[in-house]
Amino acid sequence: MTIKFDTVKVGFESPDLHKKIQIALANIPVWISNIESSYLEKPNHTKERLKPISELLNSVSRWHGSNGEKIDLLIFPEVSIPHAWESMIVAWARKHHIGVICGLEHNVVAGIAYNDILAALPFKTTSKHWACVPIRRTKRIYSPNETFVLENEGLQVPSTKDKYHLFQWRGASFAIYNCYELASIEDRTIFKGKVDFIVGSEYNRDVSYFSNIVESVSRDLHCFVVQVNGSQYGDSRVVSPSSSEKMNPLGIKGGDNLTFLTMSLNLKSLRNHQRKGYGLQKDSDDFKPTPPGLDIKDVKARINLGK
Repeated sequence: MTIKFDTVKVGFESPDLHKKIQIALANIPVWISNIESSYLEKPNHTKERLKPISELLNSVSRWHGSNGEKIDLLIFPEVSIPHAWESMIVAWARKHHIGVICGLEHNVVAGIAYNDILAALPFKTTSKHWACVPIRRTKRIYSPNETFVLENEGLQVPSTKDKYHLFQWRGASFAIYNCYELASIEDRTIFKGKVDFIVGSEYNRDVSYFSNIVESVSRDLHCFVVQVNGSQYGDSRVVSPSSSEKMNPLGIKGGDNLTFLTMSLNLKSLRNHQRKGYGLQKDSDDFKPTPPGLDIKDVKARINLGK
Protein backbone atom coordinates (compact mmCIF):
# COMPACT_ATOMS: atom_id res chain seq x y z
CA MET A 1 0.00 0.00 0.00
CA THR A 2 1.30 3.42 -0.98
CA ILE A 3 1.20 5.88 1.91
CA LYS A 4 0.25 9.34 0.68
CA PHE A 5 0.40 12.84 2.09
CA ASP A 6 -1.08 16.23 1.29
CA THR A 7 1.06 19.36 1.11
CA VAL A 8 -0.41 22.17 3.21
CA LYS A 9 1.04 25.62 2.56
CA VAL A 10 0.06 28.17 5.19
CA GLY A 11 0.68 31.89 4.67
CA PHE A 12 2.56 33.91 2.08
CA GLU A 13 5.75 34.72 3.94
CA SER A 14 9.18 34.84 2.37
CA PRO A 15 11.64 32.08 3.33
CA ASP A 16 14.07 34.85 4.30
CA LEU A 17 11.73 35.79 7.17
CA HIS A 18 12.63 32.67 9.10
CA LYS A 19 16.08 31.23 8.45
CA LYS A 20 15.56 29.76 11.91
CA ILE A 21 12.42 28.71 13.76
CA GLN A 22 11.99 29.01 17.52
CA ILE A 23 10.19 26.01 19.00
CA ALA A 24 8.93 25.41 22.54
CA LEU A 25 8.31 22.02 24.16
CA ALA A 26 5.46 22.01 26.70
CA ASN A 27 6.38 19.98 29.77
CA ILE A 28 2.99 18.95 31.17
CA PRO A 29 1.64 15.74 32.72
CA VAL A 30 -0.98 13.69 30.86
CA TRP A 31 -3.08 11.89 33.45
CA ILE A 32 -4.76 8.56 32.72
CA SER A 33 -7.84 9.75 34.65
CA ASN A 34 -8.37 12.54 32.11
CA ILE A 35 -7.82 10.19 29.16
CA GLU A 36 -10.36 7.76 30.59
CA SER A 37 -12.88 10.53 31.21
CA SER A 38 -12.58 11.64 27.59
CA TYR A 39 -13.38 8.28 25.99
CA LEU A 40 -16.17 7.72 28.56
CA GLU A 41 -17.61 10.98 27.16
CA LYS A 42 -17.23 12.87 30.44
CA PRO A 43 -14.14 15.02 29.71
CA ASN A 44 -12.54 17.07 32.44
CA HIS A 45 -13.14 20.74 31.62
CA THR A 46 -12.72 22.11 35.14
CA LYS A 47 -11.21 25.50 35.94
CA GLU A 48 -8.61 23.70 38.05
CA ARG A 49 -7.37 21.92 34.95
CA LEU A 50 -7.56 24.97 32.69
CA LYS A 51 -5.71 27.36 35.01
CA PRO A 52 -2.18 25.89 34.73
CA ILE A 53 -2.58 25.48 30.96
CA SER A 54 -3.57 29.14 30.67
CA GLU A 55 -0.61 30.18 32.81
CA LEU A 56 1.72 28.17 30.56
CA LEU A 57 0.27 29.82 27.45
CA ASN A 58 0.71 33.26 29.03
CA SER A 59 4.34 32.50 29.83
CA VAL A 60 4.99 31.34 26.26
CA SER A 61 3.40 34.49 24.78
CA ARG A 62 5.62 36.72 26.97
CA TRP A 63 8.88 34.88 26.28
CA HIS A 64 11.66 36.68 24.44
CA GLY A 65 15.11 35.35 23.64
CA SER A 66 18.40 37.14 24.18
CA ASN A 67 18.11 38.74 20.74
CA GLY A 68 14.46 39.66 21.15
CA GLU A 69 13.13 36.67 19.21
CA LYS A 70 9.72 35.21 20.05
CA ILE A 71 8.50 31.62 20.00
CA ASP A 72 7.15 30.47 16.65
CA LEU A 73 5.76 27.04 17.52
CA LEU A 74 4.55 25.48 20.79
CA ILE A 75 4.16 21.70 20.97
CA PHE A 76 2.11 19.67 23.47
CA PRO A 77 2.00 15.89 24.09
CA GLU A 78 -0.55 13.46 22.69
CA VAL A 79 -4.09 13.42 24.22
CA SER A 80 -3.22 16.41 26.43
CA ILE A 81 -5.90 18.96 25.42
CA PRO A 82 -9.70 18.44 25.54
CA HIS A 83 -11.56 18.78 22.25
CA ALA A 84 -13.73 21.52 23.78
CA TRP A 85 -10.63 23.72 24.17
CA GLU A 86 -9.68 23.58 20.48
CA SER A 87 -11.32 26.93 19.67
CA MET A 88 -9.50 28.51 22.64
CA ILE A 89 -6.14 27.18 21.40
CA VAL A 90 -6.81 28.44 17.86
CA ALA A 91 -7.85 31.90 19.12
CA TRP A 92 -4.72 32.10 21.30
CA ALA A 93 -2.49 31.11 18.36
CA ARG A 94 -4.03 33.80 16.14
CA LYS A 95 -3.82 36.50 18.83
CA HIS A 96 -0.19 35.85 19.75
CA HIS A 97 1.03 34.77 16.26
CA ILE A 98 2.39 31.51 17.72
CA GLY A 99 1.67 28.14 16.14
CA VAL A 100 0.43 25.28 18.33
CA ILE A 101 0.62 21.53 17.80
CA CYS A 102 -1.26 19.47 20.37
CA GLY A 103 -2.79 16.05 20.83
CA LEU A 104 -6.53 16.23 21.46
CA GLU A 105 -8.20 13.81 23.85
CA HIS A 106 -10.33 11.02 22.42
CA ASN A 107 -13.57 12.20 20.87
CA VAL A 108 -16.20 9.44 20.71
CA VAL A 109 -18.65 9.59 17.79
CA ALA A 110 -21.07 6.69 17.17
CA GLY A 111 -18.93 4.36 19.27
CA ILE A 112 -15.67 5.22 17.49
CA ALA A 113 -12.88 6.84 19.57
CA TYR A 114 -11.01 9.41 17.47
CA ASN A 115 -7.50 10.34 18.61
CA ASP A 116 -6.74 13.57 16.75
CA ILE A 117 -3.68 15.77 16.44
CA LEU A 118 -4.27 19.50 15.94
CA ALA A 119 -2.03 21.99 14.17
CA ALA A 120 -3.11 25.63 14.65
CA LEU A 121 -0.87 27.75 12.40
CA PRO A 122 -1.35 31.55 12.34
CA PHE A 123 -0.46 33.70 9.35
CA LYS A 124 -0.87 37.23 8.06
CA THR A 125 -3.32 37.51 5.17
CA THR A 126 -2.81 39.56 2.02
CA SER A 127 -4.95 42.25 3.66
CA LYS A 128 -2.47 42.34 6.58
CA HIS A 129 -4.87 40.77 9.10
CA TRP A 130 -3.94 37.77 11.22
CA ALA A 131 -5.76 34.49 10.67
CA CYS A 132 -5.20 30.94 11.92
CA VAL A 133 -5.68 27.65 10.10
CA PRO A 134 -6.73 24.75 12.38
CA ILE A 135 -5.89 21.39 10.79
CA ARG A 136 -6.84 18.13 12.48
CA ARG A 137 -5.83 14.60 11.57
CA THR A 138 -6.96 11.32 13.12
CA LYS A 139 -4.21 9.00 14.29
CA ARG A 140 -3.44 6.43 11.61
CA ILE A 141 -1.89 3.76 13.84
CA TYR A 142 -3.25 3.19 17.35
CA SER A 143 -0.87 1.36 19.66
CA PRO A 144 -1.78 -2.23 20.66
CA ASN A 145 -2.39 -1.12 24.25
CA GLU A 146 -4.57 1.84 23.22
CA THR A 147 -6.62 -0.44 20.96
CA PHE A 148 -6.94 -3.04 23.73
CA VAL A 149 -8.23 -0.52 26.27
CA LEU A 150 -10.69 1.12 23.90
CA GLU A 151 -12.10 -2.17 22.63
CA ASN A 152 -12.53 -3.46 26.17
CA GLU A 153 -14.49 -0.29 26.91
CA GLY A 154 -16.85 -1.25 24.08
CA LEU A 155 -15.39 1.27 21.62
CA GLN A 156 -13.82 0.98 18.19
CA VAL A 157 -10.79 2.55 16.56
CA PRO A 158 -11.33 4.27 13.18
CA SER A 159 -11.05 2.00 10.14
CA THR A 160 -10.34 4.80 7.65
CA LYS A 161 -6.91 6.41 7.56
CA ASP A 162 -6.30 10.11 7.03
CA LYS A 163 -3.38 11.23 4.88
CA TYR A 164 -0.34 12.73 6.55
CA HIS A 165 0.39 16.42 6.03
CA LEU A 166 3.56 18.07 4.78
CA PHE A 167 3.34 21.57 6.28
CA GLN A 168 5.06 24.58 4.71
CA TRP A 169 4.86 27.47 7.14
CA ARG A 170 7.14 30.39 8.03
CA GLY A 171 9.79 29.13 5.67
CA ALA A 172 9.88 25.69 7.33
CA SER A 173 8.85 22.33 5.97
CA PHE A 174 7.73 19.77 8.59
CA ALA A 175 5.46 16.82 9.34
CA ILE A 176 3.65 15.64 12.47
CA TYR A 177 3.41 12.12 13.88
CA ASN A 178 1.02 11.06 16.62
CA CYS A 179 3.05 8.81 18.93
CA TYR A 180 2.89 5.17 17.73
CA GLU A 181 2.84 6.25 14.09
CA LEU A 182 6.58 6.86 14.42
CA ALA A 183 7.12 3.13 14.99
CA SER A 184 6.26 2.44 11.33
CA ILE A 185 9.28 2.68 9.02
CA GLU A 186 7.00 2.89 5.97
CA ASP A 187 4.99 5.77 7.44
CA ARG A 188 7.98 7.94 8.23
CA THR A 189 10.16 7.38 5.16
CA ILE A 190 7.60 9.16 2.92
CA PHE A 191 9.11 12.47 4.06
CA LYS A 192 12.76 11.66 3.39
CA GLY A 193 14.42 14.81 2.08
CA LYS A 194 11.18 16.79 2.26
CA VAL A 195 11.27 18.05 5.87
CA ASP A 196 13.47 20.23 8.03
CA PHE A 197 12.00 18.66 11.14
CA ILE A 198 9.55 16.04 12.36
CA VAL A 199 7.26 16.57 15.36
CA GLY A 200 6.47 13.55 17.53
CA SER A 201 3.58 14.27 19.91
CA GLU A 202 3.52 11.39 22.41
CA TYR A 203 1.93 9.84 25.45
CA ASN A 204 4.39 7.03 25.91
CA ARG A 205 5.77 5.21 28.93
CA ASP A 206 8.29 3.14 26.93
CA VAL A 207 10.86 5.92 26.83
CA SER A 208 13.80 3.69 25.90
CA TYR A 209 12.03 2.23 22.86
CA PHE A 210 11.03 5.62 21.48
CA SER A 211 14.45 7.06 22.24
CA ASN A 212 15.92 4.60 19.74
CA ILE A 213 13.19 5.38 17.21
CA VAL A 214 13.59 9.17 17.21
CA GLU A 215 17.37 8.92 16.92
CA SER A 216 16.95 6.60 13.93
CA VAL A 217 14.38 8.97 12.39
CA SER A 218 16.74 11.93 12.72
CA ARG A 219 19.57 10.15 10.94
CA ASP A 220 17.50 8.21 8.39
CA LEU A 221 15.57 11.31 7.26
CA HIS A 222 18.43 13.69 8.12
CA CYS A 223 16.24 16.19 9.94
CA PHE A 224 15.58 17.54 13.41
CA VAL A 225 13.09 15.57 15.50
CA VAL A 226 11.07 17.36 18.18
CA GLN A 227 9.73 14.79 20.64
CA VAL A 228 7.19 15.93 23.27
CA ASN A 229 5.98 13.38 25.83
CA GLY A 230 3.85 13.58 28.95
CA SER A 231 6.04 14.92 31.77
CA GLN A 232 5.36 11.96 34.09
CA TYR A 233 7.35 9.82 31.61
CA GLY A 234 9.66 12.56 30.32
CA ASP A 235 12.32 12.44 27.61
CA SER A 236 10.90 15.42 25.71
CA ARG A 237 13.77 16.60 23.56
CA VAL A 238 15.16 17.80 20.26
CA VAL A 239 17.28 15.36 18.26
CA SER A 240 19.68 16.59 15.59
CA PRO A 241 21.22 14.58 12.70
CA SER A 242 24.63 15.16 14.23
CA SER A 243 27.38 13.22 15.96
CA SER A 244 26.51 11.41 19.19
CA GLU A 245 27.99 14.25 21.23
CA LYS A 246 25.69 16.84 19.59
CA MET A 247 22.66 14.65 18.87
CA ASN A 248 20.57 15.86 21.83
CA PRO A 249 20.96 19.65 22.09
CA LEU A 250 17.79 20.05 24.22
CA GLY A 251 15.99 17.72 26.61
CA ILE A 252 14.00 17.48 29.82
CA LYS A 253 13.46 14.43 32.01
CA GLY A 254 9.98 15.46 33.16
CA GLY A 255 8.55 16.60 36.47
CA ASP A 256 5.27 17.82 37.93
CA ASN A 257 5.66 21.55 37.19
CA LEU A 258 4.08 22.85 33.99
CA THR A 259 6.83 24.62 32.10
CA PHE A 260 8.43 24.76 28.67
CA LEU A 261 11.84 24.58 27.04
CA THR A 262 12.74 26.47 23.90
CA MET A 263 15.30 26.09 21.13
CA SER A 264 16.06 27.63 17.76
CA LEU A 265 16.25 25.21 14.84
CA ASN A 266 18.71 26.51 12.25
CA LEU A 267 16.95 25.65 8.98
CA LYS A 268 19.43 27.48 6.77
CA SER A 269 22.42 25.68 8.25
CA LEU A 270 20.78 22.26 7.84
CA ARG A 271 19.79 22.89 4.22
CA ASN A 272 23.17 24.32 3.26
CA HIS A 273 24.81 21.19 4.62
CA GLN A 274 22.40 18.88 2.77
CA ARG A 275 22.93 20.48 -0.64
CA LYS A 276 26.65 19.65 -0.56
CA GLY A 277 28.29 16.43 -1.65
CA TYR A 278 29.86 13.94 0.75
CA GLY A 279 33.32 15.43 0.27
CA LEU A 280 32.19 18.73 1.78
CA GLN A 281 29.95 17.10 4.40
CA LYS A 282 32.27 14.57 5.98
CA ASP A 283 34.30 17.03 8.06
CA SER A 284 31.35 19.12 9.28
CA ASP A 285 31.19 19.84 13.01
CA ASP A 286 27.43 20.45 12.87
CA PHE A 287 25.80 17.55 11.02
CA LYS A 288 26.51 14.02 9.86
CA PRO A 289 26.66 13.31 6.11
CA THR A 290 23.29 12.80 4.45
CA PRO A 291 22.10 9.19 4.04
CA PRO A 292 21.87 7.35 0.71
CA GLY A 293 18.80 8.17 -1.32
CA LEU A 294 18.24 11.72 -0.11
CA ASP A 295 17.19 13.57 -3.26
CA ILE A 296 18.98 16.90 -3.75
CA LYS A 297 15.90 18.13 -5.66
CA ASP A 298 13.89 17.90 -2.43
CA VAL A 299 16.56 19.85 -0.57
CA LYS A 300 16.57 22.61 -3.19
CA ALA A 301 12.77 22.75 -3.05
CA ARG A 302 13.00 23.54 0.68
CA ILE A 303 15.73 26.12 0.07
CA ASN A 304 13.44 27.81 -2.45
CA LEU A 305 10.25 27.71 -0.35
CA GLY A 306 8.16 30.80 -1.08
CA LYS A 307 10.26 31.99 -4.00
